[in-house]
Amino acid sequence: PACERGWIARAGDRRLGSIFCVRGAEAGAAKLRLFLLEPEVRGIGLGRRLLHTCLDYARATGYRRMTLWTHESHAAACALYAKSGFACVRSEPVHSFGVDLVEQEWTRELAP
Repeated sequence: PACERGWIARAGDRRLGSIFCVRGAEAGAAKLRLFLLEPEVRGIGLGRRLLHTCLDYARATGYRRMTLWTHESHAAACALYAKSGFACVRSEPVHSFGVDLVEQEWTRELAP
């Protein structure tokens, strides 16, 4: 609990999105997980707000780096990651979830 946290965006009782910061496999690394937005709230800045809240938390908790895993087909999310200082460090074609996809790993350093 001292080094992991999750946020759920809501409007009343309706969940609109989520993001989680969990401890990564490497020392000093956080992993971004379960970053989801309902389609009708995409493009209004909610994703950026959730992402920056998660990054701020990771930085304040002492993590030095944040990583995430996604698919290239999530173009809007990848654009947000790039605008937020992440770099794609691995891109690999895979057959997953019954379809051909391009799996990606993104990372960014967290300055104190």
